[in-house]
Amino acid sequence: MATAGPNTSTSSAEERAVEERIERLQKQVQTARGYERLLKTNLAALEAEPSTTDMRAKVIALELEKEELADRLRRLRAGEVKPVSSAEREALEADLAEWKGKAQRRKSIFWDMLAMAQEGLAEVKTKEQLWEELGLEKVDGE
Repeated sequence: MATAGPNTSTSSAEERAVEERIERLQKQVQTARGYERLLKTNLAALEAEPSTTDMRAKVIALELEKEELADRLRRLRAGEVKPVSSAEREALEADLAEWKGKAQRRKSIFWDMLAMAQEGLAEVKTKEQLWEELGLEKVDGE
């Protein structure tokens, strides 16, 4: 049997001291992790809000819009803008509908003619290649 020597009591006291230090450090780590989570939550909340630069840009845009609206209102109050009668409005809306129909029919005819032209080509070309060769410009909605 091994007998307990004088080093045994010191080593057990050292072991207890080390274990106590480990427990203290583990508690500090837990506290630090909790604080880290809190800081990350606060950071996420701050990042979710618009930045000062974005807010300034929005304020400038809103001020410009306000000036434009104030100018329109001033012209309306001064009588510079002539109101449109309901008869004139109906006539304009009828003209608009008529011209929209014509434009749609012309567009349909154009696409039919383009398809026929592409069928007659010896080599297969994309719409962009054909338009480039014909010198046509792109129009919105194509």
